[in-house]
Amino acid sequence: MKVLFRAAVLLFLLLAPSARAAAPAGAAGILILGDSNSEGPFGGRLYDALGARRDPLSGDRLKVSIYAKCAARADDWLDPARAPFICGAWICDNGRVLGFCPHLREGASPPLHRLYAALGAARHVTLVALGVNMLWGDTDKHLRDAAALAAAIRAEGSVCIWIGPPQTGPEFVTVYAYEHITAALRAAVTRAGCRFIRSDDKTDRRHIAPREDHYPEADAVAWADAVLNELDHPPEPADKPLMSLFGTP
Repeated sequence: MKVLFRAAVLLFLLLAPSARAAAPAGAAGILILGDSNSEGPFGGRLYDALGARRDPLSGDRLKVSIYAKCAARADDWLDPARAPFICGAWICDNGRVLGFCPHLREGASPPLHRLYAALGAARHVTLVALGVNMLWGDTDKHLRDAAALAAAIRAEGSVCIWIGPPQTGPEFVTVYAYEHITAALRAAVTRAGCRFIRSDDKTDRRHIAPREDHYPEADAVAWADAVLNELDHPPEPADKPLMSLFGTP
């Protein structure tokens, strides 16, 4: 009898560590930071589609929060002087239906650590959909801010994926300026540890007015769907599909 008891204890000790390792390490979630493009159908499509997915470890729905601020740039989450709303913001989280998510007219951007605390996920990926409002002004500063935001996201223990700006109308900024600054943005954030998803190949400036940077609903949703497809099927072999970033069952 003692021999059987000792064998059972030994078997438990051998199996217990692997069982603990296989247990889900807290909730999984996605934080989306964006500008006014993300306040509309583009951001709404990302929020809805990602919120319908399930954590590959626990089987629970992903926690998804989107914080989209009109006129946002990378330094909105880095510089207190940029935190107050200029023209409003949109927040959707906790599984709320899009139509019930508030558009705020007054307030300020919360710091990153508060956004992650509100997300309530131990394992998280951050999607940064910024760049349109960084196509003019001090380009060198915008690039430094983008790298700093990427570093701050990684310091919070999050995977960082940066979604580049869509094509803009040719009178919003010149085609040359758009291409030049977007390429520099890609280089800056990838050096800082973010994966970069292009939007120039997922949008078409012929579908918007010359001075515009916002797409009609059908185009915005198609842009979001193309981003979602690349999240799942990254073109670079070294990049992992989105859901595998949360672990494998």
